[in-house]
Amino acid sequence: MQNQVTVNFNNKDYIAKYNEQTGYYEATLEAPKSGGVYAADITFTDLYEQEFRDTANIQVLVREPIKIDINKNFAWIFDHKDFTVKDIVEIVDYEINIDEETNANTIINVLKRTTAKSRDIVAIKKNNIVVYWGIIENIQNTDGEALYEYTLKYITNLFNQDIILQNEDLIKTTGVEDFIADAITNNFISNSDTFVNLKYLQLNIKTHTKKQTKVTNVENDIYNLHTWITNCTQSYDIVYSFSIVNKKLVVTIESKEMKKQLIDVLAQPISNYVEVFETDIVSKVVVLTKTNTYTLYLLNDRTTTTDKTNVNRAEGRIETIYTEEYEDAPQAALDEIKANSYNHNITFSYFNRFIPVGTPIAIKTKESLIFNTYISAVKIKQNKFYEYTCGNIRINFIDKLLKERKK
Repeated sequence: MQNQVTVNFNNKDYIAKYNEQTGYYEATLEAPKSGGVYAADITFTDLYEQEFRDTANIQVLVREPIKIDINKNFAWIFDHKDFTVKDIVEIVDYEINIDEETNANTIINVLKRTTAKSRDIVAIKKNNIVVYWGIIENIQNTDGEALYEYTLKYITNLFNQDIILQNEDLIKTTGVEDFIADAITNNFISNSDTFVNLKYLQLNIKTHTKKQTKVTNVENDIYNLHTWITNCTQSYDIVYSFSIVNKKLVVTIESKEMKKQLIDVLAQPISNYVEVFETDIVSKVVVLTKTNTYTLYLLNDRTTTTDKTNVNRAEGRIETIYTEEYEDAPQAALDEIKANSYNHNITFSYFNRFIPVGTPIAIKTKESLIFNTYISAVKIKQNKFYEYTCGNIRINFIDKLLKERKK
């Protein structure tokens, strides 16, 4: 029997061969797909069949895939009724707006006549990655020219419908996400009027955020579902993402905390940085209910209190609102004050970097001040600059007011 060296690496055995030129036992190992440090278990068996064992750590380096930007964008057009693909067209010019707070339009131009119509669903792909989901609002063609202009709304407008309020207690007992899913199911998937059902819709509820609140935009037991789900994004950080799985349009609903990203105005390719401070805030909310009145006050440290004698109260406007049940009043008042933070007050352009809406960021300014905020809107054009709008600046309007008082 001869000496034998066996190497077990990544759950696979290799027989090492002796190289007379180098004086070493050598084996060619198949590298794992992911990088990292992997243990190799080595067994040496000598002529007397005695075994000697050792372990060596092997570092695997993985080259980052090369991304080729072909600078071409395509629109996949899906039929609103059954989600079949109507056409795939190249986009020659576009201005994509992802901004649910203002429900901004997206404009794309194509050089092809299609069978697309209002309410059809569009997925815009760049380098085979979906950067925008929308629904067609209208298509315009002037004097029979080759150019067709599509006006799109963000895809959550699929639920832009006035519906009857049902099962509102789900918000408190199960979660905001579950109430939204119930409303979508009853009105768009399992409606008793089967003609209007969108059988291709599938819901994926990942979190369950209970809130002591009610739907706010209700009149005569009727409310607009799109308005409500947008309000939930602003007030409760509920986000909606869309994907295609097994020919279904999957809507994922969740309260999502994203990893904060650092934006350095001086160190990174940023331009058109504009800062706007707004000082008009709501600092007192009076909530009327059937049985009593609830009042909430804003403090200078951005916390709240029910004590009107607190010496740290912030100055600002007074809002009076109504909610039927007194138990819902604290959440209603807090939602009203939280809305102070959603005024847009920082905009900037970033070269060739896409940051999703809702991502928390920390912006370091030229003066080395750091503002904690989040991406509230994105505008994508033909050039490689992404235009961002921010909200929820936690230095906030109150800090500006305090500075003004010191002057």
